[in-house]
Order: sequence, then structure tokens, then C-alpha cells
Amino acid sequence: MSLQPETLGSLFEMSREPVLGVDAHQTVVFANPAAAALLGVRAGDSAAGVLPEHILCDPADQFIASCRVGERRANVSVRRLEDVRVCVWSLPRSDPPHPSQGKALEEMSAHLMTARMAIDALIRRTKAEDDEALSGTVQTLYQEYYRLQRVCQHMKLAENIQQDTLPLLSGVTDLGTLCRELCDTVGRFFEDQGISVVFEADFGLHLTMGDSGLLESMLANVLANSLAHCGSGDTVRVSLSRQGSRFIIAVQDTGSGISPETMTRLFNGLPTEDNADPAAGAGQGLLIARGIAERHGGALILESRPGQGASVRISIPYKQTDTLQMNSPPVRYRSEGMNTVLTEFSPLLDKKYYTRRMFD
Repeated sequence: MSLQPETLGSLFEMSREPVLGVDAHQTVVFANPAAAALLGVRAGDSAAGVLPEHILCDPADQFIASCRVGERRANVSVRRLEDVRVCVWSLPRSDPPHPSQGKALEEMSAHLMTARMAIDALIRRTKAEDDEALSGTVQTLYQEYYRLQRVCQHMKLAENIQQDTLPLLSGVTDLGTLCRELCDTVGRFFEDQGISVVFEADFGLHLTMGDSGLLESMLANVLANSLAHCGSGDTVRVSLSRQGSRFIIAVQDTGSGISPETMTRLFNGLPTEDNADPAAGAGQGLLIARGIAERHGGALILESRPGQGASVRISIPYKQTDTLQMNSPPVRYRSEGMNTVLTEFSPLLDKKYYTRRMFD
């Protein structure tokens, strides 16, 4: 028995969430009252007027993607039912930040600097006494320091994203170099865990205008999310290609995958059972990656099948100006004076990497 658009439409008639049905010709075949009120659309209209290209053209049968409704951030969950794509909108609630949150972050950063000074003093003592047991303790302290530093950075980024105040220092950015060097560095750290990180790109230059520091953080957060679901023998494959007026960064892994319920929570930066540990970043990685993509005029799509891995696709508009040069400045993976890789991947790496030599 085939599902007709009228039948699907009647199923969602009473839904409080906006729901659209779109056929293979990108035509709206049904729109429930909530969708008609939010989007001003009805059956027979072109879906291109309400759905962005990255959603309409994505080949996956089931995924969740970021988009905008006017000035508001939104999610669209998409599932193909026979010849119709059912698209369900969700507009995350935007609560005003607690007035003490900024002050709390400042105080936490000050305490972290004090802790860093104490660790440095302990290291000098370790070198003087050549105490192997004490060296192990120092490594643990350094790792915990950077895990907490990561939490502070994520909280600050998430707050700016939710308030649409994320600063953007745009300049010439070589996406190919950025992705390749970050993947090579991360891959070396995870070799001893039996996890491969592979990068591939289509032919040509991948220069655009963007904030290289934020774009680096975006990719690092997506990679960390993939690696958190991988084990020995798994592969994380990163690809970069240009499709029309956009660059597509795809991160696909062969790990355990993510359930649909967890996907929605991760997409909105909400904690899950897998990331309940505050030192792991409280599950804000994909929210941050999504926010950075959107700040560059792009979007993020998350697709996963439990037991078959996950795929994240980031769409970044290709922007060229008269100031864009053929030779992009070198990308340095540093964030606020610290090694980005050791900070972003601190919940996943062995403590053996956290030595003074790595930071000098």
C-alpha cells in the first residue's frame, strides 16, 4: 500500500510542529497548519522558497540539518517516506543567559591560570628530583587543566552563538591546508588507539574568506565527536570538495553511530548519557560547529545509523574578493596561546601526551 501525500498530510494535521511534505520535483505536496503559519507556504508551492539548497539537494534518506527562519535559528529533521520527503521544523528555545554566567567564566579562567602556575612549579621540581611517579601526576594535572580549559572555551563559544554575537575575524583561508594539516596532526595522536584519520580533497585550490581560527575549531569539534564514537579498527574519513558556490567538508566515520534521539540532543548542544561528564564539554561540540558554519553563511547536516557510523556534512559558501591572494598565510593550530589539538581532544587522548615539552 502506497502512502499518498494526502494521507501523510492528514497524519501531521494536528502536529504543533511545522511539517512539510516535498516531492522529487521539489514541490510542496502538503503543509500542516503550523507550517503554513510559520513559513507562509501551501501545497503546490516550490519548496525552494522555504528550504535551503543544502537540505533539498542532500542525498540522505534521514538526517537533521541547520537552517534559518528569518532571523531565527532552526533545525529541520528530514525523512524520506517513499517518494516524499517529510520535513519537520524545530525552533530551539533561546533563553537569555544568566547575568552571572560571564562573571563565572572570568573567575574560572583566573583559577585555571593559577592552577597552571602551580603545575609549572611542580614540573620544575619534577625535573630537579627526577621523580617518575611525580611526573605521572603532573601529566594527569596538565590533562585535567586542558579539559577544563576546553569547557571554558566551549561555554564562551556556545554563549556567543546562542546570542548571535560570535566575533568573526575574516581573512584569506586555505580550507585545503587547514583540513589536511589538522587531520594529519590528529591522525598521529590516534594511531596508537588503532583509529585512522584520512583526508582527501578534489583537485584545485580551496581558498575563501573566513575566520581560520573558528573554522579550525569547527572541524576539530566535529572530528572529536566522530572519534568519541570510534574504537580500534575504525576510520574517520574527511573530504573537501567544491559543489557549485559552496565548499563541502564531509566527516564520515565507521564507529558506533548515534541514535535519532541522541542526534537531536547533540544538535542542540544538550547533554546526553554519553557526554554527561562536564569535563568532556557537556556535548556542545556539534552546537559550536553548527554555529561557526552558520556564522560563515553555511550549515551543518548530521546523518547517522546506529552501528553503521555517522556522517557530518558542513556547507561553507565560496567567497572571493579582490583581496583574495593565491598564497594564503600559513595556518597555525593555536587557540589562545595553547595547542588546539591537545585542548579539543583532551577528553580522548592518553595522558602521556600532556608533558611540558608539548607546550613549549
